[in-house]
Amino acid sequence: MSGAGTPDGPQPPELPGEPGDSSFDFDAEFAKAFGPKRPVRSVLVVPVADARRLAEVCTLAQVHAHVVPVRGLGCVLVTEDPGTGEQDAQTLSRLVQGAELVLLTVGEDSIEGQTWSAGVRGTDPRPGLLLSVWPDVVQQLVLGRLDPAQAAGAATGGEGSRMGALWKLLRGKDAGPAGRGPDEPEGPGESGQERPGPA
Repeated sequence: MSGAGTPDGPQPPELPGEPGDSSFDFDAEFAKAFGPKRPVRSVLVVPVADARRLAEVCTLAQVHAHVVPVRGLGCVLVTEDPGTGEQDAQTLSRLVQGAELVLLTVGEDSIEGQTWSAGVRGTDPRPGLLLSVWPDVVQQLVLGRLDPAQAAGAATGGEGSRMGALWKLLRGKDAGPAGRGPDEPEGPGESGQERPGPA
């Protein structure tokens, strides 16, 4: 009788790359077979203060997300589908002109960061550093400890018609400073003080 065996018969040799081998990378093999793991949550930080107007921009761009205003930072968007975060960041960065958006993609055991401006991906930031200096509510949204739909001042983007959203945005621009568009920074005299008149 040739070859070693067991009561159940001879065992096939263990090939490199099979489960049980020290060189086997389950995550890499899973990604090759089924694609990368889906993120748990995608969060966008947009330097726009008006959550309702930004929600209309989201509707115009067909970005489905809850929009939460955060004082001193802008708005935090939690996308409805975590898998669309990068696409949503690229789309919104084209519409919110002159602003850099930060995307935080939350996985099962890590958080990855990206920056986007004018539809182009920039330098990847360090999420831990950002979360350490941003208001606590951002961390709560990123970690899923706060339901964005229940957050103070939250609005929903992606609902309703695109034409309706465009009409509201255009009407808001015609209304003056109170209806400032998402790509229009606060100008002098818009913080409660009157602009100085001509001498």
